[in-house]
Amino acid sequence: MGKHALEETLKQNPKRFIEVHTYKKDDPLTQEFKNIGVKVLFSPKQKIASLVQSDSHQGFIAKVQEREFLTPKEFLKVAPEKSLTLMCDAIQDPQNFGSILRAAECFGVDAVIYSTNRNVSLTPVVSKASVGASEIIPLIPVSNLADTLKKFQDAGYFSVATEISDKAQSLDTFEFPQQTLLMIGSEGSGIQPLLSKKSDFHLYIPMKGSIDSLNVSQATAVLLSHWK
Repeated sequence: MGKHALEETLKQNPKRFIEVHTYKKDDPLTQEFKNIGVKVLFSPKQKIASLVQSDSHQGFIAKVQEREFLTPKEFLKVAPEKSLTLMCDAIQDPQNFGSILRAAECFGVDAVIYSTNRNVSLTPVVSKASVGASEIIPLIPVSNLADTLKKFQDAGYFSVATEISDKAQSLDTFEFPQQTLLMIGSEGSGIQPLLSKKSDFHLYIPMKGSIDSLNVSQATAVLLSHWK
């Protein structure tokens, strides 16, 4: 869902598209899809909204082939020597998850891990908020985050839990390990205690304003921007 999400997916893998729904007959993007042979259906604005359960479609939605996902084993076989992966624990808001995926793609994260039963799935709202990053960045959906954490640690990754606690280090002075698994949690409950307990490092973002917190997607962008 969303013009920019479709544009980015079109750049990366045009063969993913099955059909496009739009009411914008004269838009250059409509013509671009026609030129490459994608089926374009002209539908009223309200029908488009009903198909994705959202009014934020920007006049474009698409039915696409399901994207490929990785398993931890598959990723670890090809993981680069210097690597940053992101683990999402219970991110339930699709806007936040989409924004997190966008930040991850922008800052060069190698893969994003998330729980199939504790996290929001890939939805039209996620794809729009991610501006297409949900269709580009490597994703590793798993059923058990703690087991996955151990697999990455056994493979040489150091895990970093983001939280405010007595044992947490300031982002300003922290040096990320060569292979890092960065864990972020929901705004309400944060990272689950088991993951925090198993983590190698704990990290917090120092604040200077009167508002002492960022939402999870903003915090993720700040954290990722410090990776070097």
